[in-house]
Amino acid sequence: MDSITETEAILFDMDGVLVDVSQSYHYAIKSTAEFFTGEEIQFSEIIEYKNKGGFNNDWECTHAIISGYDIDVILWEVMDKFQELYLGKNFDGLILNETWLLKGDILETLFHQFKLGIVTGRPKDEAEYVLERYDTSDFFQVLITLDDTPPGKRKPEPFGIKKALQKLNTKNAIYLGDSIDDMKAASSAKIFPVGILTPETQNPKQIDLLKKWGAVEVLNSANDVLELYS
Repeated sequence: MDSITETEAILFDMDGVLVDVSQSYHYAIKSTAEFFTGEEIQFSEIIEYKNKGGFNNDWECTHAIISGYDIDVILWEVMDKFQELYLGKNFDGLILNETWLLKGDILETLFHQFKLGIVTGRPKDEAEYVLERYDTSDFFQVLITLDDTPPGKRKPEPFGIKKALQKLNTKNAIYLGDSIDDMKAASSAKIFPVGILTPETQNPKQIDLLKKWGAVEVLNSANDVLELYS
């Protein structure tokens, strides 16, 4: 592709792009790390780990933060505590704090103009729960989740994005993500990486970081995606 306007498909990361997780996943990382370390964890620490790359998976990110305090804990123990907080007993945990970000009229417009898909590091049941909760499942032709990507093939590896492109039968796409792992994965898949940073998280350092790892543009919201085609 010579131009972003030639794209046939738009792929979305879910967390931070389609869904606001500032009161769910981020709090689950913080609270889980605090449980094991006995220390107060700042959100700035979480961002620092995310900015290192290789911590797209929140369980692994939480485990790394805990290990940084010289606490020896097994990953599955961290996962159990994390899920207890995030999912609760029956999807009644922190997941209920999430809100859908992509406006209905914009999603409808995109649906009629592009092939749409999601490539997320979420487990399938959690991703499907959100789509069903906000009645948006029918707008996306493909959903690639943690369950579809084997260990060692997850972002920043391009496996999930390539799988989505194959299912959509196209090579011409953009990928909207909010992390450097998203940008790396899209670049490796040879599609256009587009960064999403909300006004709350957007600052010159974060913008430069995403652009350093391939972002052709950084938007304030997925709701601004049509500006790329105007």
